[in-house]
Amino acid sequence: MRYSRPSTSPPKSAQARAVRGFTLVELAITVVVLSVLMAIAAPLFTGMSNGNRLTSNANEIVAAMQIARSEAVRRNARTAFCESSDGATCTGNTPWVGWLVIAVEANEVVRAGVFAAPVQVSSSPNMINRTVLFRADGQAYAGNDLLQANVRVCLPVTDPELNVRDINIAIGGRITVRPPIDAAGACPTPADN
Repeated sequence: MRYSRPSTSPPKSAQARAVRGFTLVELAITVVVLSVLMAIAAPLFTGMSNGNRLTSNANEIVAAMQIARSEAVRRNARTAFCESSDGATCTGNTPWVGWLVIAVEANEVVRAGVFAAPVQVSSSPNMINRTVLFRADGQAYAGNDLLQANVRVCLPVTDPELNVRDINIAIGGRITVRPPIDAAGACPTPADN
């Protein structure tokens, strides 16, 4: 008598069903769910992206001012942080196109940068010709007076609601970024204090 072992493989009809893949209905449901998720995420991403753009530009300005201040002390000579449209000279335009750190006596560009649209940068009236002059003592001056002013980084949008970052230059040269401001999508000129 011959003994045969029972087969352990599933019947052929079960194998055919396992290899089928997705149905058209399953694919359509997946596409609809992904579309809803993208519709919810897109506005959140825009607000986050704009907020990051404001913060990074404000931090870039603070870093440039700190470089200008440290160069003034290191060189024992005047160094300026100013608005520049050509990356080589202080031009004093409004709105700002870019910025420049320059050793004044040596007429040497230390560092330069630009602002990408739609970011708008402006300065308060105390910044004569949109320039912060650091002397060898590390103090910030406007002409012969100690400077107290603000540089404003702004996006003319309502998403995020806090669309303004102010960089404050206190008397004595201390540079800080103030808490974000809700300017309702506008970019007004900052006050001096």
